[in-house]
Amino acid sequence: MANKTVKTKYRLFLILLLGVSITILSVLSVNYIDKRIPNKINIFKNEVKTIDFNLPLTGEISSNSVTSINFNNPISIHAGDVGEYSLNVKLFGLFDLKTVTINVVEEQQLIPCGFPIGIYMKTDGLLVVNTGNVINNEGISVCPAEGKLKAGDYITSINGEAVLTKTDLIAEINKYGDQNIVLGLIRNNESIEVRLLPIKDASGEYKIGTWIRDDAQGIGTLTYIDANSNFGALGHGISDVDVGQILKLNTGILYNAKVVSIVKGKSGTPGEFVGTIDYNAKNQIGAITANTSYGIFGTINSQVIDEYNLEPMDIGYKYEVHKGTAKIRTYVENTIKDYEVEILDSDPASSSDGKNITFKVTDPKLLAITNGIVQGMSGSPIIQDNKIIGAVTHVFVDDSTMGYGIFIENMLNK
Repeated sequence: MANKTVKTKYRLFLILLLGVSITILSVLSVNYIDKRIPNKINIFKNEVKTIDFNLPLTGEISSNSVTSINFNNPISIHAGDVGEYSLNVKLFGLFDLKTVTINVVEEQQLIPCGFPIGIYMKTDGLLVVNTGNVINNEGISVCPAEGKLKAGDYITSINGEAVLTKTDLIAEINKYGDQNIVLGLIRNNESIEVRLLPIKDASGEYKIGTWIRDDAQGIGTLTYIDANSNFGALGHGISDVDVGQILKLNTGILYNAKVVSIVKGKSGTPGEFVGTIDYNAKNQIGAITANTSYGIFGTINSQVIDEYNLEPMDIGYKYEVHKGTAKIRTYVENTIKDYEVEILDSDPASSSDGKNITFKVTDPKLLAITNGIVQGMSGSPIIQDNKIIGAVTHVFVDDSTMGYGIFIENMLNK
C-alpha cells in the first residue's frame, strides 16, 4: 500500500514537472517569437518587400480588405499608398500574439557622416547634482538643503524670478541674504516649490549647500544629415555623469572638433578620443534642438556636406539588418573611413535603449589604432548592404572589440 502511495505521488510530481516545463517552454517560445517580429515595419511606397521570418505564424493585414499571410514561408508585401496598416499576428493560426504596424512611407535617403563634433548644451534649469554641509560664520556645520533638494532636481526660479545660470543663482541667493527663499523646481517632470534659509559662511557669502550644473560639453560623432539639413548624432542621450539621467535641454550648439589623439581601449577601461573644441562663434556648425534617449538632434550648416564630400545613402530598416559583415564609418585617421565589423545579433522588436544591434570589430586597421570601440565614437554610422542601418552607441567594458548600436529607424522615430 505504501509503495502504491509513493508511486502515485511520484507520478503526480512527474505530471506537475511536465506541466511546468511545458509552460516555461511555451512562455520562452512566445517571447522568442515576439522578439523576432518587430512592432513596426516601414516600407517605401510602391515597393515590393520580401520578408522571411520562418516562424509558425499567420497574419491578417487590414486595409480596405483583409489579406492573409503565412509566416512559415517568405512573404512579399507590395506597398500601396502612404499610410499605416495593421498586421494581426497569430501563433499557429489560433492565438493572438501581437499587432504589427506596417508603415508605408515616401522613399528617403540620409547622408551617413562619421566625423567628430563638439557639443555644448545649456540645461533647462539648474541641475542639482548633490547637497552638502556649509560651515557657517560660527564654525558650525549646517546643511540648509537637507530634506529640501534632491539630486536630479532642476532649479528654475528664486522667489518667482527665473534663474538661468549658476552665476544668477549665486547672485540671487546673496541678494536676499539671511531671508528665507522660495526655490521653484522641476522634480520628476512636476513643478514644485521649496522654502529654505541660506547660510552665511566664514567669508561672508550666503550658500545653500548645493552642487549645481548648468551646462555640458564634449566630443561625439555625427550620424546623419537628411535632405532638410536636419542631423542626428550619438545614438544615445547626453546624461549627467553624477545623476545618471538625460539632461533637460534649453539650448545647444554644434561645433567643429578636432581629434588630436586616441587612447586605446582595454579590458575594464574604455578608450577615448582626445580632442579640442574651439567654442568660437565662427566655429559653430549647427544648433541642438533635442536631447533624447535616441540621440541628439537639430539643424546643421549644409556646407559640411561639401567639406567632407558626403553622399546620400538608402535607409536600411530594422527587419533588413542581419548577421554578417557590415561597416562602421568613423574618423580615426584624420579622415572619414569605413571599417569592417561583424554583426552578431539584432533585436527588431526593440524600440529603445541603444542596444538593438550587437557587433564585433574585425577590421585589422581599426583594431591597431583603437583596439575597437572608444568613447567619442558614439554616433558612428553602421552600414550594411550599402544602406545606413544604425549608429554605434556603446562599447563592452570588458571587451573593447565588442559594441552595441541603435537602429537608424529608431533614431528617425525619436
